[in-house]
Amino acid sequence: MDDMIALRCKYCGAPLDASAVKDDSPYITCSSCGTTQQKMDARAYLDQLMGQVRSWVSQAMPGGMTPAMTENVDSVARHNIFMTNFKPKVDMEFAAYKFGMNNLLSQSLMVMPFTSRKIVTSHTSNQAFEFGAKMNEIAPLAVSGETSKVMTEVTRVTDAYALLINNCALIGEDKPGRFTLMANNFTLASADFGHIDDYAPARDRFDALAQLCNGCEMLINGDVASSRPLFEAGRDKLKSASAAVMGNIKVAIMGQAVNQEAKMAEVLIELTDYVNGMGGSKEIFDAVRRIFTFQYPAQGNWAFLLNNHDRLAEIFGYMAECVKAKNGSGTLPITAGSGDILVPFWHIDLKYSFQTGSLWKKHSVEVSEILLIPADFVIDGDCLSSPRLAVTDVFSVKGSNGLFAGLTGNETSISNSQGLGRLAESAAQNSAAGRKIVAPLSTKREAERIAETYIQWMSKTLDKLKLSNPDVKELIYIPFESSGNRLTVKPEFGVLTPERVKRTDLGQLIVL
Repeated sequence: MDDMIALRCKYCGAPLDASAVKDDSPYITCSSCGTTQQKMDARAYLDQLMGQVRSWVSQAMPGGMTPAMTENVDSVARHNIFMTNFKPKVDMEFAAYKFGMNNLLSQSLMVMPFTSRKIVTSHTSNQAFEFGAKMNEIAPLAVSGETSKVMTEVTRVTDAYALLINNCALIGEDKPGRFTLMANNFTLASADFGHIDDYAPARDRFDALAQLCNGCEMLINGDVASSRPLFEAGRDKLKSASAAVMGNIKVAIMGQAVNQEAKMAEVLIELTDYVNGMGGSKEIFDAVRRIFTFQYPAQGNWAFLLNNHDRLAEIFGYMAECVKAKNGSGTLPITAGSGDILVPFWHIDLKYSFQTGSLWKKHSVEVSEILLIPADFVIDGDCLSSPRLAVTDVFSVKGSNGLFAGLTGNETSISNSQGLGRLAESAAQNSAAGRKIVAPLSTKREAERIAETYIQWMSKTLDKLKLSNPDVKELIYIPFESSGNRLTVKPEFGVLTPERVKRTDLGQLIVL
């Protein structure tokens, strides 16, 4: 088995763990990409790889020489061979790999639990690992202090690049154990950068990401308490790396990405607090998993808002309030009325003005209205593209001003909330014990955004409507009767019942 010590993964090109190579099993799992293969296949891949490496070296060697012959050549001759025959090739090829590495350094390389995203890389990990193998083969030719330093940077950067490419693939695939694999790669990449001058911030960054990944693996496996210290340590080290990036030209490109990763660490810390505060039961953890895995519609600017993980902390906060109200240790603002399930709505104070009257009777009127928006509108693509479906469409019902009020200037409103204001204002803090609760899925900013979009839409239809800024007052909970997975429309809403409410499927929501 000694001839198999240096086996390589045939899928990603990474060196396979020596202890796993030595055991008696015919199979081996790569600790970098996670794939399992037969050792004989890994042996065949290694032979193929080294054949390509030796061919590349032989083509660059002076006529008639082989790499083995350089052992009998003095150091001056080896230095000349390196500078004349290899350094130009190394510089040219390494430039492409370094460009690819810098592209990755500029991006956030962390992913939240239960989620995935695509990161496009310029090379495959096999290509980067193969280039590293070439560098190892010609390393004996770099005999001077300067060339040895160059080769150290080339070899270490390329190895780290290959490891990060593997992590990009793992980020795009939500599979069991991926955070352990990512932690392995980040740890090795951190060690690589630790051997290169001026790359200390990158070393600290990837050491921090390894801690976050180990914490995520614990969190997913239910060990919430043990994950928090790792998230805190990772956050602190990322903040330190962010400060060290300033003024360091070699790693300045990663400044924004490090800040994004530090924010993700904050979200993870808050998540552990919320889960612990909610009792940490399987039901709660399943609810958290569903919040992470919701497939939000990707439409225009909404895609940016809904894929920003900073929003999750606010949503977890609302869910924690729901859990406490349900178990009797807290309260929610619940409106008057009966019902077996509490549905969250955003209470919007809408002030607008419009012009009425003609000729000398023309003047402006200011109106205060109420909008109610179901707090799950973000999972409905139709609501995002047509905001009238998401709100109590108060402009669809005209005010009772009489036929000629618009001419005489006696109009007092061009909208009608039909008494929904009284329903909203009836909200008072109460326990939710004995009732089911729908967890909110949107943030205050998103509620403000859909209300603004609604007003903009209506201003195109109603020429005399002047824009105003909606004021999101609070999240309130309205009792509904449920029938299976559907909600029974409340009489208080009447014709203003949002289309989103009419087609609500409770099976798609998080019901506590």
